Amino acid sequence: MDKRNSLGMKLTLWFCSVDSNALGAVIVPALAVIAAAFPGENVSLLVALPPLFIIPASLITGKLAYYVSRKTLLTIGQILYIIGGVGAAWFTNFDYILIMRVILGIGCGIVYPIIPTLIAQYWQGQERAQMLGRANAVGGLIAMTMTLIAGVLATIGWHLPFYIDLFFVLVLVMQLIFLPKMPAEKDMPQLIKAREEVKAAGRSMKIDYRAWLCVALMFVTFTIGMVYLLKMAIFIAETGLGDSVSAGLASSFTTGASFILAFTFPFAYKRIKRYTVLIPLLAAAFSTLLFYLATNMTMVLAGAAVFGFYLGYVIPYLQNTVSGLVHPVKRTFALAVLTAGLFAGQACSTPFVSLIESFVGTASRPIFGVMTVSFLIVFLVTAVYLFATRNIYSSDYEYATFSDVEEIVPEMSASTTHS
Repeated sequence: MDKRNSLGMKLTLWFCSVDSNALGAVIVPALAVIAAAFPGENVSLLVALPPLFIIPASLITGKLAYYVSRKTLLTIGQILYIIGGVGAAWFTNFDYILIMRVILGIGCGIVYPIIPTLIAQYWQGQERAQMLGRANAVGGLIAMTMTLIAGVLATIGWHLPFYIDLFFVLVLVMQLIFLPKMPAEKDMPQLIKAREEVKAAGRSMKIDYRAWLCVALMFVTFTIGMVYLLKMAIFIAETGLGDSVSAGLASSFTTGASFILAFTFPFAYKRIKRYTVLIPLLAAAFSTLLFYLATNMTMVLAGAAVFGFYLGYVIPYLQNTVSGLVHPVKRTFALAVLTAGLFAGQACSTPFVSLIESFVGTASRPIFGVMTVSFLIVFLVTAVYLFATRNIYSSDYEYATFSDVEEIVPEMSASTTHS
C-alpha cells in the first residue's frame, strides 16, 4: 500500500465518523415540516429512536468482531445506514419511516465502535490521538454542512433531506477500495500471539477497571451535557434574548467551535497527556455558567462556543484512553461499551432534566446552574483521581504501526509508512 492509499485510508476513516454526527443533522431541521406532513404523530421519535438501537447494536458488534472481519462489519453497518437514511424518503406511512430510523440506528451502532478500533490498530501514540481528533472534527464539519443543506431542502419537501444520506454511498465505496482486507480478530496472527503471551504470563484479558471508569465518565458527562441541547433554544426564548434564528446561530457556534477545537486536541494531548480531559470538563462547567448568568445574546454565544471545547475533546480523549488500557483482543468490545455509554447518556439526559425540574422548577436558567455545579463536581472528582493515580498510570498495550501491519493483515505491503 503506497502513501496515496494510506491517505485514502485516513480519509475513509474520517468520513466514516460522520455517521453518528449525521443522525440528527439531517432530520432536526426538517422536524417542523415533517410534523406538518404527519399531523398527530410524535415526530420526536425520529430523533429519539436511533440512539436507543445504537446501544445494543454497538455491544453486539463488539462481540461479533472476534468472529467476523471488522471490514465486513463496517460494510454491513454502512449499507444498513444508507438504507435506513435514504429509505425514509420512500414512504408516506409514518410507521415505516420509524422502521427506517431504527435500521439507521442499527447501522450506526455497527459502524461507530469499529472506527476508533481501526485507528488504534494502525496508529499509535501522538498519531493515534491526531487521527481520533481529526475524525471527530471532520464528522462535525460535514454534519454541520448537512444541517444547512437539510434546512434548505426541507422548504421544498419533507422527504428531500433524507436523500442527503446518499453521501454515505461514497463512504461505502471508499471503504471497499481503501480499507485493507483483514481477518476476524480470532484469526489475526498478532492477536493470537498476544493471547498466548498473556495466557503464559498468567495475566487477565478482562477490561481494566480504568477503562470502565472511562465508560462511566462518558455516560455521566453526556447525561449532563446533552441537557444543553435540550434546553438551549428554550432558554433563549424564555429569557427573551433571541428567537429561533438566534438559537440556530448559537448551535452553529457550538458546532463550529467543536470542529476547530477538535484539531487542537492532539496538541493538547501531547503536552498534558491524561490530564487533557480536565479541559472539556472545566469548559462545560464554564459554558453552562455563562448561560446561567447570561443577560444578553453575546454571553449566550460565548457559552455556546465554549461548550465546543467539551464536544471537541471528550470523545477522542476517552476513545484514545480506552484503546491504551484494554488488551487488543478486547479493544473492539471495550470501545463498543464506550459507545453505549455515550448514547445511554444521551438517552438519560431527558429523565435527568425531569429530575432537576422536580427540585428547581421548569425555568431553564436554574437548570443551567445545576448543570454548572454537576460539571464542577465531575471535574473535581476526576482531577483528584488523576493526581492520586499519577504514579501508577500506564497505557498497557501498544498498537500496530504501519510498518507492523503486515503481521496483522498479510495483504498490506511492508512499504506503507506514516503519511
